[in-house]
Amino acid sequence: MQELILLGRQRRNQVNIKVKTPLQSLTVIHQSQAQLDGIAKLENYIKTELNIKEVKYSTDEDKYITLYAKPNSRVLGKRLGKEFGKMMGMIKNLSSETLKDFEAKGTLELSGHSLDLEEVFVYREPLEGVDALSNRWITIDMDTKLTDELINEGLAREVINRIQRSRKDALFNVEDRIKLDIYASDKLAKVINTFSDYIKSETLTTDISFSASELATDFQFDIEKETLHLSLTKN
Repeated sequence: MQELILLGRQRRNQVNIKVKTPLQSLTVIHQSQAQLDGIAKLENYIKTELNIKEVKYSTDEDKYITLYAKPNSRVLGKRLGKEFGKMMGMIKNLSSETLKDFEAKGTLELSGHSLDLEEVFVYREPLEGVDALSNRWITIDMDTKLTDELINEGLAREVINRIQRSRKDALFNVEDRIKLDIYASDKLAKVINTFSDYIKSETLTTDISFSASELATDFQFDIEKETLHLSLTKN
């Protein structure tokens, strides 16, 4: 699970999409259905940590990756001695199918030696032209296409973050209900109107108005080059 979350964050960094912006889906890929079933039990955690709307699962690794192996030199070098050089070449040339079987069984017979998963490390490598991301344990394919709806939801989350920050700076109690008077750029005002129920529920806001002047506000922010000025009062 930790490796999956790290891969998800790495993929977001690669495409420069902040975690506050939701993405539509993430596909978790592993040949073992049992592994995927275990991960699925923590699906809500994945959605929260990576801000994903839908998590999918696939055992069809061949569609996304190929497997390759490297010897654990520290362990095998000591055990095999002079034979290690020959074995290293054989291990690196193992086919993806052989490695799948090795992972499933946990042991591998090679040139008269029985090897285990602590002696031979199996790695996953995305196929050419595939946007999947892999490490030794798991593969993910994240849908990084941004729609206007996803972008606007991300902006709404940013607005919520600024309101929560302003509540704290204004020394309001956690349970205090508030009213908001807002001055915002046109784009941000539309987002706030669209997601008003969500924003209200997350910030304990009972009323949102847009009558504030640009200068007569308590808190000023820029969100993705959009203007947001806030005045907060207890309800």
